Amino acid sequence: MNYLNEYYNFMRSNQLDQAFSSQGKFRPTILEEFLFLLFKDYLTDIKLSDDKDNVLNSGSVKAYSNLYFKAKNFKDFIKSPMIEVNTKDQDYAIYRTFNISIDNGNPLSIQIPAVAIEAKTYIDKTMLDSIIATAEKIKSGNPHARFIAVAERYDVSFSVDPAYSRIDQIYVLRKSIRKNEWNDIDKDVVWRLFSETLWHLNRPWSDVETRIKDDGVII
Repeated sequence: MNYLNEYYNFMRSNQLDQAFSSQGKFRPTILEEFLFLLFKDYLTDIKLSDDKDNVLNSGSVKAYSNLYFKAKNFKDFIKSPMIEVNTKDQDYAIYRTFNISIDNGNPLSIQIPAVAIEAKTYIDKTMLDSIIATAEKIKSGNPHARFIAVAERYDVSFSVDPAYSRIDQIYVLRKSIRKNEWNDIDKDVVWRLFSETLWHLNRPWSDVETRIKDDGVII
């Protein structure tokens, strides 16, 4: 955590924030790399214990949202319809790949996230709307996925409540409410991000009986 803050502060003190715009790709990649390192040891342990076939991956990915059928015309629909897959770019995800085929057609490779994360320098209203739309698509593809956003700062009116969306959580690492505010990355927010993600990965997903017995809740 200290290294991350030192890196950000080095960028700021040397005015590198002015060299790289907040809409550019460089700044968010710092968070993406940090997320990879944050979960690296946990995923290494999982691979040693539960992932003997090495199907689990992490990092940026084109995550599956849905598939659909297409054909040039009705006759083509009868004889040889095509299957297409829609995906959404995710800055960081913990995911696995599935190969699917229908009617012995060519197999399609799809990446299904267990955790999908949007990493942003800051979130404004336009970005929030985009994240909400992505959450809807990702969780339509896998309702058991945990979809979260991680941002350094948050710049959306307090009258807008993302709780109505399918975003599971938004973590604001600097606890800052405007894009030009500058506090250190807060270790407590990072710990909550880490611990709540692991809670999701380790809890029952589609096991109603276990949920009732362990926690007394169903969803």
